[in-house]
Amino acid sequence: MTNKYISFFDIIISLSIIIIFFPIIILISILILFFDGLPIIFNQVRIGHNGKKFEIYKFKTMKNYSIKNEKLRLTKLGIILRRLSLDEIPQFINVLNNDMSIVGPRPLPEKNEKKIKKKFRMIRRKVLPGITGLSQINYKGKYRKINDKVKLDIKYVKHYTFYNYLKIIAKTPIVLIIRLLKNKSSIIK
Repeated sequence: MTNKYISFFDIIISLSIIIIFFPIIILISILILFFDGLPIIFNQVRIGHNGKKFEIYKFKTMKNYSIKNEKLRLTKLGIILRRLSLDEIPQFINVLNNDMSIVGPRPLPEKNEKKIKKKFRMIRRKVLPGITGLSQINYKGKYRKINDKVKLDIKYVKHYTFYNYLKIIAKTPIVLIIRLLKNKSSIIK
């Protein structure tokens, strides 16, 4: 029953955010087109539920993906979008496509997912990946090893309930505001 409630709320919340943020989506699209050119949306293959590959959508924030230092790759507009977590808005389309949930472990590119022990990969894959999650709301702005993030992902999967889903949704905006006020980078990574 938990999956049905979560799927229902995923759809309702995603549609609401897309409708409410539609003017901002149009504005961001125009700004990216004007300042950085096409494409407006960045897509990348990620590993999702049960190991299914899908393309994640984000607003373009980088100019040159071959540069290793992410700070040097970010566009001026990209810095703002990331700081406000607005680059993540297109992922609500992923939620409507049932490739993602609003809450869950972050979907990783295949090369990054392979860094996780197989038994933990399999546990993470038991639920849809999310836009936000237990790992994201517990991020304090300091570098963390992938194992630290995975432990929180596993904890969420093992305690996968509608209550925990709602709790993380409720905490995410608060954490985003606190991080913004403390001048930290985006929590959604």
